[in-house]
Amino acid sequence: MTRAVPDDQENLNLCNNGYVYIIGAGPGDPELLTIKAERVLGEADVILYDDLVSSELIERFHAKKIYTGKRKDNHHFEQDAINEEILYHARQGKRVARLKGGDPFIFGRGGEEIEVLRKNGIRYEIIPGITAAHGASAYGEIPLTMRKISSSVAFCTGHPVNKIEVPDADTLVYYMVASSVHDVLEAVVKKGWDDHTRVAIVQNATRYNQQIFTGTLGELREREKTVYSPALLILGATVNEFIKDNWYSKKKKILVVGDDERMYNSEEVTVVRFLTHRADGADRNIVEQCLKSIEEYSVLFFASRFSVTSFFRYLHEYGKDVRYLARNKIYTSCSAVSRELQNYGVIADLSLEAENSGGIERMLREKKVEQESILLPCSTVIDEYLVDALLSLQNKVKTLALYADMHHEQGDTIDLDFIDEIYFSSPTSVKIFKTCYHGIPENIRVTTANETTDTEYRKLFRDCVHTI
Repeated sequence: MTRAVPDDQENLNLCNNGYVYIIGAGPGDPELLTIKAERVLGEADVILYDDLVSSELIERFHAKKIYTGKRKDNHHFEQDAINEEILYHARQGKRVARLKGGDPFIFGRGGEEIEVLRKNGIRYEIIPGITAAHGASAYGEIPLTMRKISSSVAFCTGHPVNKIEVPDADTLVYYMVASSVHDVLEAVVKKGWDDHTRVAIVQNATRYNQQIFTGTLGELREREKTVYSPALLILGATVNEFIKDNWYSKKKKILVVGDDERMYNSEEVTVVRFLTHRADGADRNIVEQCLKSIEEYSVLFFASRFSVTSFFRYLHEYGKDVRYLARNKIYTSCSAVSRELQNYGVIADLSLEAENSGGIERMLREKKVEQESILLPCSTVIDEYLVDALLSLQNKVKTLALYADMHHEQGDTIDLDFIDEIYFSSPTSVKIFKTCYHGIPENIRVTTANETTDTEYRKLFRDCVHTI
């Protein structure tokens, strides 16, 4: 095949354009992201992400994030607008990550997007993801194929309802069936499938709130139970292998509120993150004044990982790097914050560990953090307990608000009906949680990182304090 050779201007345009990655995020569990996808997302300038992409996953990365959520009859972005948004950023020379739930080439419209990129001379790459069928199968303990039972599987879609296909396969999986379950079941029956065929409806596959309903084809046709998106159907004899007490259902679901990296046994626990959205909350004039007079502070005290990333972002914008802090001692509240500092080439002079002491003030006294001039980079929601503890030891404290902490707007509200335990990592985390939930169900165990956090929890949730 003969291709026309691009002229010099076309070559120049290609060089000036950015690069687009079409990436599958997996079905929901953020840990199912591939290693390659994680690397690329960490290097991206812009991430355009869909509705079914986990907010917890998105929060890991520092690129500009654009929500392009799109569900049936409720589109934040139409597909044409998404295509234009991808092109706009690519033409600016940006490295663009188009992040899609599941796999981009299995009912993900990835093919349509690369067609647009081809037509516009934009270079691209596709990074596959774990598709919802594989996630539902593994986390629901329902094999899609099994020797002597099923030697073939077909992936289908539940739309449009007047054109539902029923392939000849031992196991059928139907995507996007929240509004079309009964249409799919009727189509399967018309194709000759027996009413006694086993069927599973899987909602929120691989997520903390995964639910699985099983029955025969005949039973589910008569059931009027509402099915919530995202949902898929699995039909076939392998559904007989499903057990309610499967490996994923056995795990305790613990909601972690805050930045704490407390270690849990992954064999016993599924950690659910209560996400906070960090917005720029700094008065840039005050930030600049603090940076100009940084030598006036004998100590920089970082109490959270985000205080580290925010501080160094402003430091770099000011045209300085870590060498500018040569005369300051660097203290942190815990090892997780110390590890974040190491990303910027800094080893903390002192790291406090709240879980190893009865209170923050006692820890500070033991470490002789006294009579210092301390700059405390922080959120607009100030940790009053930490400030009071520092002041009680005759320290001078200057709080520097760099960001605003609030509940993440895009992420789905956590359904507490699926939560076994809530862990609060700091007093600030309790305050943010309180803005979204006025109470905590009695069956949920509550644990806190330290005495100050427990005091804040008991103060704000005094009507429902319980630690089962």
